[in-house]
Amino acid sequence: MELLESFGLREMVIGTAVLLGIYSGIVIIRLARMNRTPPPGPVWKKDPAEFGQQVVKSGIEAELDELRGEIAALKDKVSLLEAARNVSPQYGEAVALAQQGLAAHQIAERCGISVSEAEMVRALSRAKNE
Repeated sequence: MELLESFGLREMVIGTAVLLGIYSGIVIIRLARMNRTPPPGPVWKKDPAEFGQQVVKSGIEAELDELRGEIAALKDKVSLLEAARNVSPQYGEAVALAQQGLAAHQIAERCGISVSEAEMVRALSRAKNE
């Protein structure tokens, strides 16, 4: 009991400082033992020309992909227009449907023609594509 009563403010401050010193020493020793790899260099220190080329290349590739898609769509439209131009106007829709791969009875129902006419249109369409 006398031991606790003899502790004053001065002893508490010294004890706290000693504990903090011990804790700091342990932390420093653990940090020194860690196997750390150096962090990668910052992005802003890379060569600006290399970064610019990468941005331009990605932009060009994206635009090229977009243009390829547009060209494919235009090729499909041109083939349909060429087929429709070579056929009588009343069978133009039937030819377009035949090129899409519809069956003869489906073409006949949609265009209001007989099944035999639709079969003839399909056969002619196939012959032109080959």
